[in-house]
Amino acid sequence: MYSSFEIRPATESDQEKLNFFLRYEFFIHQHLDWQPVLDWLGFQPFYLVIHDGEIIACLAAPSEVNEVAWVRLFACSSLYSRTEIWNLLIDRIITSYQGKISKIAVLGIHQWFVDLLLTQSFTVHQNIIVLEWFNNIDSQPQSLPGLIIRPAEFVELSKVAILDARCFAPLWQLPEQSLKKAFQQSGYTTVAVYQEKIIGYQMTTTSYSSAHLARLAVDPDFQGNNIGKALLVDLFSHYSEAGIYKITVNTQDDNFSSKSLYSHMGFILTEEKYPVLIREI
Repeated sequence: MYSSFEIRPATESDQEKLNFFLRYEFFIHQHLDWQPVLDWLGFQPFYLVIHDGEIIACLAAPSEVNEVAWVRLFACSSLYSRTEIWNLLIDRIITSYQGKISKIAVLGIHQWFVDLLLTQSFTVHQNIIVLEWFNNIDSQPQSLPGLIIRPAEFVELSKVAILDARCFAPLWQLPEQSLKKAFQQSGYTTVAVYQEKIIGYQMTTTSYSSAHLARLAVDPDFQGNNIGKALLVDLFSHYSEAGIYKITVNTQDDNFSSKSLYSHMGFILTEEKYPVLIREI
């Protein structure tokens, strides 16, 4: 049966058919991203499975940074074996990279996908946990003399991207192009500036009655000086003045310094968590 399948790279001309396919299928994994999933059309690897002229599955895993590729999209018609379709597509993905990456990562949002991956050489690398803050503002902590917290400007995002790469492992880095897209969608982005150098930043998205702290980073050379706390206190004040008193944040369950900071600043751990699964290749 599978010999009759056509597997080919997706192109921008497939957008209408992909939209139709994704609208009606149930087994769909979409990565939590700064751009709509079909904006990855034109970036490879992004493969389709075609049967009798119709799309029955797709898998997209373009890499933005060295070493790692996140699965941006996997969808499979309920009429076919998800495991067998996955194996067909992931083999194409791995072959296409020709050794240029060392791991493929998936954020386990749906249990059906997690269960599939655990039978396919993926292991749980860590868990993403969710914390919440509710209107608890500390006074501005003592930090570096002359430290300035101010709104970020689009023209300085290249410097912020360099800082981001210094602060995060490749798995969690946000390259400049994605940072610019994130900035355009953010509700409040600030930088910490010391002696005319950006040494920290935060980026938060806003909904009707809450906000989500999406990025918080401090230059490793300046950690231990309450830079993160200063960014958070400014963030809390900004949203409290806007009448928003709930802020969420995600972090890794093994990031103990991050967990300690958020706990100290009044964030409370929720029961919500998502596994990060990795396959070494």
